[in-house]
Amino acid sequence: MCIKTALDSESRAATVALERLSTRLAFLFFAFTALANVVIATKRVVVKRDDNLPARVPYVFPPPGTDAVADAIRRRRVNGTLLDLDGVLLQDEGVASSWNDFFGVIRDNNSLPATMRELFILRTGVLNNAAYVWLQHEPVGASVGLTLNQLREIRLTPTFASAHTPSTSLTPELSAAMVFADFMTKSVQVPQTVFDSLHKFLNDTQMVDAVATVGGYNFVSRFVVALDVDSKADVPVPIPTSL
Repeated sequence: MCIKTALDSESRAATVALERLSTRLAFLFFAFTALANVVIATKRVVVKRDDNLPARVPYVFPPPGTDAVADAIRRRRVNGTLLDLDGVLLQDEGVASSWNDFFGVIRDNNSLPATMRELFILRTGVLNNAAYVWLQHEPVGASVGLTLNQLREIRLTPTFASAHTPSTSLTPELSAAMVFADFMTKSVQVPQTVFDSLHKFLNDTQMVDAVATVGGYNFVSRFVVALDVDSKADVPVPIPTSL
């Protein structure tokens, strides 16, 4: 009887131990699965932004925590990763710091609708044959609401043609913005009628932001092309085929 009782007790103890082990293993399995799903989802969201090809000057990429300017730029970047553009800028920390401040406002804190801001950026990239700018901003444009047809129109419409041809996909305000970008970029002089056509949709502050965005990204285009950032100076601006 004592032996049977002892065996029953040991059996129950073993069963309890197995149940606890099973519970722990199940918990670890679900925790691992959840973590894996997060990693997979993150990889799906993150878009590769650079090919890390050479520029005309060496890139400077200080390790995190070793350079205040580089770390300030990292705080603006997706996943805290410096772009090849940043690596060129960091050759001169004064330029890099001022650039980060200015374009932090243009990109993240201006008063324009996001779709119009990205149209301005993408269109200046097209007009200046700056594939690097387009490659950086096409996914951003799509993420803020520009459709595939709109992206294709921004890419394929000849300079000034949108001023005379009814748009097939752009809203009236985006059409006015594209004409405005064409004149600012290619003519510098913006006719009063073109200015007024955009001003109908924007207040005075937004008009200043519109000019700053187009002017700023003309600067970016010329900068990345002249320094051949990521070896993209001779690469044609891509034509979008899907989102």
